[in-house]
Amino acid sequence: MSAKSSPPVVDPGHPFASTSHIPFNYHKQTNSSAPFGYNYFVSLPPAYGLEPDRKWPLILFLHGAGESQRGFNESYASLRHGIPKIILCYDKWKGGASSPSIDIPRAMRFKNRRTAQKPDSSDLSSQPVSPEVCKLVAEEFITITPSLDMIQGYGWNPVVLSSLLDEVLETYHVDEDRIHVTGFSMGGYGTWSLGLRTPDRFATLTPICGGADPALAKKVKHVPQWIFHGETDPIIPISESIEMDCALRHAGADEVHFTRYPNTEHDSWTCSYSNPELFRWMLEKKRPISEARS
Repeated sequence: MSAKSSPPVVDPGHPFASTSHIPFNYHKQTNSSAPFGYNYFVSLPPAYGLEPDRKWPLILFLHGAGESQRGFNESYASLRHGIPKIILCYDKWKGGASSPSIDIPRAMRFKNRRTAQKPDSSDLSSQPVSPEVCKLVAEEFITITPSLDMIQGYGWNPVVLSSLLDEVLETYHVDEDRIHVTGFSMGGYGTWSLGLRTPDRFATLTPICGGADPALAKKVKHVPQWIFHGETDPIIPISESIEMDCALRHAGADEVHFTRYPNTEHDSWTCSYSNPELFRWMLEKKRPISEARS
């Protein structure tokens, strides 16, 4: 089922990652080029063990700053949105829920804020995920969700993430030509940061409400990209994505899509990850041959 023994399984210290219909474990990163690594959740398609010779596409998902750990056993916060939310909803759908959703609390640090004492209309984590999206992601991809601990600093470290990918490729049957990176907010920045560090490693980049240095856009012009951002985002202005989109096109990018949501603030990821066309697009893509690889 795997090329070698899996990295150590870690007890997340909470029940929110528990599944019955899809493998979803929490591991400790053991291979890192830095003094620290990221613990990470892994989902394997239910057919993974039944097709031992098959290599699977992989989604590496990078969460936002609000989903980071700052307290003991807070990795549950990284499960509230995006790809891990889809995996957990898939498990509920397979268990009989027709409109699967999750109910995972925010990190403890938010409980001291006044907004945490009443429903937050901007928090769409409990919004259901369609069975169509659940099935596409959970059954067609291996997914990796590292959980960032703020004691190691703010922001995703592309060196550590590269080491994590090396570890995953040594452990699981991954199609190295079909590795996809996506994330939102801090994870949107992380998506571009990792892509810029190793631009010949990825099939697609999907940054949501993120940004990057537009002067470096030419390094990833050969990688298919789908950018998402809310027009009225007060946290990360849409100008961050606009600048990268323009820089990519000016550099002669092979394929760039840019979806702008006119009436959306910071949470542009719930709608983006609810779109089955995003995952069909990923399934169609393979790592392009850049000038450096040709």
